[in-house]
Amino acid sequence: MQIRALISVALLSIPTLVLTSEPTALQQIMQDLSENLIEISDGLLNHDLALTAKGAKAIAEHPKIPPEQVKIVAQELGPEMPVFKQFDIRVHNLALEINAAATAGDREATVAGFHRLVDGCLACHDAYKDRVAAVLENQP
Repeated sequence: MQIRALISVALLSIPTLVLTSEPTALQQIMQDLSENLIEISDGLLNHDLALTAKGAKAIAEHPKIPPEQVKIVAQELGPEMPVFKQFDIRVHNLALEINAAATAGDREATVAGFHRLVDGCLACHDAYKDRVAAVLENQP
């Protein structure tokens, strides 16, 4: 029960980008990733590794940010952009690991990967969410 409570708190703590009347492409991608993360969690909590693998695969294969938004974010982050990109690569690789572990039926490795994935998501959001949301919100 403690793990369930911890995962629930972690998932509820993951902020999505601030919504405007029309979400930007990046906002929609982040919303979809949040739903995929919940899918992984639901799969783990219900011992449904197929659902977990599905959510992880969706995270690993998420759509690319449109080039015009990448440019805006890169201008805002400047020399921090490679670090921002490393978060994306880390989450991608962890999602692949989770998918492989879940597909192989290795619950222990799947759970461990999930914890690292949540840590990676939260670290990126803590570092960049407000700045990225603000710069995209101010674009026409």
